[in-house]
Amino acid sequence: MADTTTLLPLDASTVAKPDLPVRILQFGGGRFLRAFADQMVQRANEAGVLHAGIAIVQATDAPDRAASALQAQDGLYHVVLEGVRDDRPVREVTRVECVRAVVRAHGEFDRYRELYLDPDVRVVVSNTTEAGIVWVEDDDLAARPPASFPAKVAALLHDRFRHFDGDPAAGLAFVCCELIEDNATTLRAYVLRHAADAALGEDFAAWVRTACTFHDSLVDRIVPGFPRDEIDAIQAELGFADEDVVKGELYGQWVIGGDPVIRDLLPLDRAGLPVVFLPDVRPFRDTKVRILNGQHSALAPVGLLLGCESVGETVARPEVAAFLDRLLRTEILPTVPGDPAAAEAFAAEIAERFTNPFLHHRLSDIMLNASSKWAARNLPVLLDAWGAGREAPLTTFGLAAILVVLGGGGRYPAGQVIVRDDPDVLAAVRDALAADDLVVGVRRVVDVTGWFPAADDDRAERLARAVAQQVARVLEAGAATALGDLLAVPAVPTDGRVA
Repeated sequence: MADTTTLLPLDASTVAKPDLPVRILQFGGGRFLRAFADQMVQRANEAGVLHAGIAIVQATDAPDRAASALQAQDGLYHVVLEGVRDDRPVREVTRVECVRAVVRAHGEFDRYRELYLDPDVRVVVSNTTEAGIVWVEDDDLAARPPASFPAKVAALLHDRFRHFDGDPAAGLAFVCCELIEDNATTLRAYVLRHAADAALGEDFAAWVRTACTFHDSLVDRIVPGFPRDEIDAIQAELGFADEDVVKGELYGQWVIGGDPVIRDLLPLDRAGLPVVFLPDVRPFRDTKVRILNGQHSALAPVGLLLGCESVGETVARPEVAAFLDRLLRTEILPTVPGDPAAAEAFAAEIAERFTNPFLHHRLSDIMLNASSKWAARNLPVLLDAWGAGREAPLTTFGLAAILVVLGGGGRYPAGQVIVRDDPDVLAAVRDALAADDLVVGVRRVVDVTGWFPAADDDRAERLARAVAQQVARVLEAGAATALGDLLAVPAVPTDGRVA
């Protein structure tokens, strides 16, 4: 245990924070954005290419321990990044001093409004998870604030539009980090739809279209979060009782698309940071989401069912390594567009990152909102395989494992992980695992998720039957046996040869 009597508190009384204008309004103060975007802004400030403060907005009304700790520390915290570079271990520690405010949109609305009406604010960064950019019918734009993130954005933009009398210079640039396709493009569409439904006027809609820019982005850094097992040693090294340390991998990449104006507002690449600005992020997105995130969504529930806790522990098991290798070669890579050699090189890089000895990436963290993540990351692989006349049994096995974990069924110790997902999905999964007819139960889950349009009954039924069969095997024989059975069936690569 560290001698806490020698540690300084981490707050404005012990660290002189720079006086920075709030240029960036950030929706989401979770560990990812703090170890990714905020760490990069800090480094860019230090390099002299940026002079920007960040105001973090907690967009939901749920309690947030990390946000409370950050408020108590006056926005100060440390980021610890570890990894391997040129075959040598590398460790970087950054004290983030650019967070100027942490505010709850629900409960501190007046302060929140003061921040989004600040004329210095130019950029909005968001990560409201895959479940954040959604359409909510009849969301009240007059509420303080509205419920959904797109409605919050529509309301704040309309307020800003009126406050600055429609001045084009008051427009904002939105950089979305949510792991959904066309994240910022979708947000823009929903904002304009809310504006139309609320009759906010064509002049406002035109201002959104011309004065505001929306930038799809692709983010990549594994951030396990608060290093509970190492916190005493880390605090002793820092000399501060930092209760909001974030630990992540050294590797990072941020691909930002759209109007090139964003490079002048966020010139992070000029500080040597791993940021790329492109007209269109989609080619990068498909490769990254399917290969990296898709494997995460497959290995996390399987690892939990096998009694593992972290990614490193899971991929060290030979049967999981075989599962991921076959999933990658026979189901994911054949659906990745572009240069096959580039995709394979990226996949090899991912495999190396999975075995990073410094990274303790908890499977339970990956399982947050697992159902929506599977839809964004793995369902497109399944549909492309079906469209090419192939089955994708390893992809559906990943979904089966997710359902067993979410339902706490079979041999999985449900108390080991706090399951966090859509309440309607969780209820449907629990009902499915208790149903006499598992196919009917799983089909109900598929319907509740909304993965298929109502008219697409055939594919919804096909998925339900495939997944129900695998769920039944996991519940009957256990995950290890079910996985062994799956791997015992010879795989058929896309060239027709039997592997």
